Amino acid sequence: MKKLFKVIISGPAASGKTTLLHLLDGHQNLVNYHHDKVLMLFDKFFISNPIYKLKDLIGDKKSIIIKSRSLKKNVFINIETLKKRLYEISYGRLESGAFYKESPSHFSAESFHKSQSHKFVFDFEGFDKNIKNDIFKIKKKTFFFEEIIDIYFSAYFKNWKNKRNNNYKNIIFKSPNERRYITNSLGELKKSKCIYIKRDILGLTKSRASDLQIRDKNYGKKININHYFKRILFSKYIDNIVKTYAEIDNLKLEFKSKLYITSLEKIIYETNHEMKKIISFLNLQNKKDYFFPTYNGYKSNKSHVIKINDDKILISNNLINLYKLRVHGLSYYINYPSKFSFINLITYCYIIIKNFIIYKNV
Repeated sequence: MKKLFKVIISGPAASGKTTLLHLLDGHQNLVNYHHDKVLMLFDKFFISNPIYKLKDLIGDKKSIIIKSRSLKKNVFINIETLKKRLYEISYGRLESGAFYKESPSHFSAESFHKSQSHKFVFDFEGFDKNIKNDIFKIKKKTFFFEEIIDIYFSAYFKNWKNKRNNNYKNIIFKSPNERRYITNSLGELKKSKCIYIKRDILGLTKSRASDLQIRDKNYGKKININHYFKRILFSKYIDNIVKTYAEIDNLKLEFKSKLYITSLEKIIYETNHEMKKIISFLNLQNKKDYFFPTYNGYKSNKSHVIKINDDKILISNNLINLYKLRVHGLSYYINYPSKFSFINLITYCYIIIKNFIIYKNV
């Protein structure tokens, strides 16, 4: 079985993960563009309620044991429980990509809704069979969780039929967006590193507003972008992002050699400088491939590395004022008294109280 070093690309939705995947594509890197969320299996195995009673699985001679290094915990699974857990994550997304022979190629909310794609020839049935054979048809009955992930990506490597070469050493893939999956992975996967993309929060908010607007346009609604931007300001979205970014900073202190924090702004506007730092962190050879986007080793659309698509979205000055108040709190008006708005101050207080009441018991 071919074991690939695992490079995890993480960050909030719309943070630029797909852009970085295309920059790291090529040379000795095999990139999984499907957001199949395989790392969610950790929660499914060790955190979620079991599908069957433990005594039933222990008594099943076809069951195997999966061990967690970080939790010091063992679980029993058989083929049925493994397949159920895989389809509970996004196994079906990869199956769909294989069926339609396409791999995602979207870099913005707009391109996402246009379903842009690359050509992807993949034997999903062979992939599925390889996973089962490498886990259940060998004498070994005990695996660390990392070994299950290695088996998954070894099967992925083996069954991608139109990949450009067979000399890959690294598998590069997206993690689920939630912070806990990064924490679990860094503690559980010894042969791995993670790059976290911290996109500017204003850009994230614009992108999220754009996504909501496009979804409504598909249903015949035509509403100004400010409406959706304001909706997000009234939600817990910004609070959650600020909290997550702080948690990632703390995580970096614990995993200095395994976690690198960058930003979409650095990747786009300081490409050469930032990619050199990322290449060094990953111990990659300094190849020209890493300074322009490719798919499967072939040059691809470069419009998303010249500019950030959502920067062109214009938001009213009044909402930008409220946005800054949401991000920085009352210190924004203390530091910039000329920006004070009584209406936005009242609105801000209302949002804080409303969200506290709604989410205090969640």
